[in-house]
Amino acid sequence: MTQFPHRKLLLAAVCAACFGTAFAAPDAQVASLAAKEKPALLDTLKELVSIESGSRDLDGLEKISDLIAAKFKALGGQVELIDPSAEAYRMEDTPEKMGRVVRATFKGTGKKKILLIAHMDTVYTVGMLNKQPFRVEGDKAYGLGIADDKQGVALILHTLAMLHAMKSQPYATLTVLITGDEEISAPGSRGMLTRLGREHDVVLSAEGGGPAGNDRIELATTGSGALLLKVTGRASHAGQAPEQGRNALYEMAHQIMQMRDLSDPATGVKLNWTVASAGTVCTVSLRHHPRSISQAQESA
Repeated sequence: MTQFPHRKLLLAAVCAACFGTAFAAPDAQVASLAAKEKPALLDTLKELVSIESGSRDLDGLEKISDLIAAKFKALGGQVELIDPSAEAYRMEDTPEKMGRVVRATFKGTGKKKILLIAHMDTVYTVGMLNKQPFRVEGDKAYGLGIADDKQGVALILHTLAMLHAMKSQPYATLTVLITGDEEISAPGSRGMLTRLGREHDVVLSAEGGGPAGNDRIELATTGSGALLLKVTGRASHAGQAPEQGRNALYEMAHQIMQMRDLSDPATGVKLNWTVASAGTVCTVSLRHHPRSISQAQESA
């Protein structure tokens, strides 16, 4: 869900503040232009949300990256589609191939180098779009991946459209990087993001954060990491003598429940276990103890 007063075009006003007097524009002018741009932004959002683009869905990522690249070209940018797979930082669950990165470069007349970033990949599985299509109700727009982070892609596109309408290019270089692997820890794009971040004076991420209506710029964000918990049990026949074994699944569940206490949302510490696997064979065996059978026969 994404809310749409004019706050989602706030980036234009942010750019105005960053660029200084060369881009000085009254807030009323920016707000008026944002209001005019809102219908086009919603159209773009519908286009983006209507393409399923999970982090491992290469066909969907190719389709959405082509769409985004075409839109940046239409705004006058020099556009590249980059395969980040070769320089990927490979982790436990890193796929062999990742979605392309859209890089757009705009040359201006100012002195500062600005980098704007967002991502086009989502966490939803293929097929969910049929059940949850894009829709607008009142001042809210709904759709899969809309807040994280297709609104960010649309925000950058239409902020640039506003700059174009104002005939203002008060930057030396404005670079846009739209990645397709953020939801799997950016194994392919992290190196590129780090390099470009060092090369620019200002880096602005267009990913939303915090509660709705909280119009502010975050100067820092949380880090993240991955943890693999491996539990080794002792095998024993599940039907004949389960008591002689050590069930790894029971122990894993026990450890996971204990570690819930490591989370402390009040201080920003969050630990979530997301995927688990245990055992190799599913067996169902119902057995009676021989003594019980004998006693039952004697009673009969």
